[in-house]
Amino acid sequence: MGATLAAHCCATEDEDGQAAMKGLKKDVAFVSIPLDGKHMVEHLQGNWYRQGDAKHVGEINGGYLFWNPQWGLRDVASQLSEGQSGLLEVKIENEIRYATVTLSPAAIMWADGDIWVQKLDAPNKTPRKSC
Repeated sequence: MGATLAAHCCATEDEDGQAAMKGLKKDVAFVSIPLDGKHMVEHLQGNWYRQGDAKHVGEINGGYLFWNPQWGLRDVASQLSEGQSGLLEVKIENEIRYATVTLSPAAIMWADGDIWVQKLDAPNKTPRKSC
């Protein structure tokens, strides 16, 4: 199943990178959002879900995406970075994939059309017992 996610996640480095970026730019409205001196990835911390079926993709923590085990990927985590073009980059099973990011609402839009959305986790309302 991991190959399915990887195949339907975003454009690959094997494709013409310029063509993938042009396709993204036609389909996405870019809005200038001040990042308060933070890197893009710092704004993406938390759990992410596929927009189409609400399946949990994984959690972004630090500069890594920790995959939900349901995808069966070889790597438990993938490093995220902001490319020179301003696109989000992630290496999944030895292929670089590209996405644009919006912060309000929080969304990651991959070159193949897959969209991930962030759901803020409800705070734990169960009080912790002290020892």
